[in-house]
Amino acid sequence: DVLKSLEAKRSPIVLTERKDHLDYLQQRFSPFVKNLVVLRGGMSAKDRKQANTKLNVSDDDERLILATGRYIGEGFDDARLDTLFLTMPIAWKGTLAQYVGRLHRQHDGKRDVLVVDYVDNTVPVLARMAAKRRAGYRALGYVIE
Repeated sequence: DVLKSLEAKRSPIVLTERKDHLDYLQQRFSPFVKNLVVLRGGMSAKDRKQANTKLNVSDDDERLILATGRYIGEGFDDARLDTLFLTMPIAWKGTLAQYVGRLHRQHDGKRDVLVVDYVDNTVPVLARMAAKRRAGYRALGYVIE
């Protein structure tokens, strides 16, 4: 799904909460993505500088951001973002609004925003959390497909 979004010239971000999951995603995507940016707490000054360099590529250049939700939760602004892959369970609509809000910055050429929310409905607690997110998405004006 992520690679297809890049092929469609979208500007995606993949959010997770676990650093080991972030490491796994980085390992899996690095052979396929030209500009792969990983953002997480505890980054060294050198790592932050490298990430900023990759963040500031031309709008025409392919770029994928992998990040922890906490890192981009407050103070992170990248108007180019138009696609969110939510790969972690959350329930609180305030957190949901914060994450999807990262997509709603004005940017030249942005036509729409897309949120891909992965749900494991076989786990009851995850299904309940997803139901709360669906209500949150509707309250935020999203159309659920």
